[in-house]
Amino acid sequence: MKLDKKEKVIWETSSQFKITDIPDKKLMWHRLKQSMTLQNTETKHMSKKFKNKMPKLIIWNNYKFLPTIAAMIIIILLFSPTIFNHLTLNKKTTEIAQKETIILIDNSKIMLNAESEITFDKNYNIKHRNIKLEGEAYFEVQNNDLPFIIETEHGEVTVLGTSFNVRSRKDGFEVGVNEGIVSISNDSTSIQLLKGQHINVSKTFNYKSITDISYEKYPDWINQKIYCKNTKLDQLFDEIERTFNVEIEFSKPSLKNMTLTGIIIAKDIHEVLETISLLTQHKFKLTGDIYTFI
Repeated sequence: MKLDKKEKVIWETSSQFKITDIPDKKLMWHRLKQSMTLQNTETKHMSKKFKNKMPKLIIWNNYKFLPTIAAMIIIILLFSPTIFNHLTLNKKTTEIAQKETIILIDNSKIMLNAESEITFDKNYNIKHRNIKLEGEAYFEVQNNDLPFIIETEHGEVTVLGTSFNVRSRKDGFEVGVNEGIVSISNDSTSIQLLKGQHINVSKTFNYKSITDISYEKYPDWINQKIYCKNTKLDQLFDEIERTFNVEIEFSKPSLKNMTLTGIIIAKDIHEVLETISLLTQHKFKLTGDIYTFI
């Protein structure tokens, strides 16, 4: 069919426009119901005085967009893990060389060691007493019908009311009891610790892992001490770096495997390094902000 000039222009112009796909009926009905619901639940607390001062057209336009704005906020809340966690979780974190004491709603007390974190949700002491721990903390738990459960990457620690220490880091897992009874479990093992007992393992544990706490005023970090029992220097230096916010290097890789036994007073970094030098017969060299064990 041959087109005249006008028809040809209309044909070429219309071909440049993309025909919108037919919308999904169910989806459109869902959106319409959602919009109607949001419209019905709009805020009713706007004062009459404020309404009277505002032009009717402006008020109508503001109300017109409220359902859309509300829907966008809901979508953001639902699909943003960061915002969702902020609204539902309580998180306490300590940095290097920082310690913090937290009193929970049930009056249980947590002393959080440096570079550690606890997390618990809004239902704590209502439906449960579950806490997630990364790092190290000392707990003084109040008696309660709800069990107090600490979740770590190495296992769960369960108590009703007692005082104990939990350390869960990449290099190992430690639980020690000062008062009461503590249950420790993972997918394959379940054991109990009594007052004066503890475990200190690299990963797995069983009843053979249980030993007596061999020094007073456990745990050491609360009392500004570092207790060593055949402790490798690389593990010890990690703890010193965490406690004092310093950097320590080895002049030779073989020195990392040296072990140390004894109690080090940990009030001052210089005193700590002097004690280690005395016990190992090795010195530290300070270059800039870095201590090198030579």
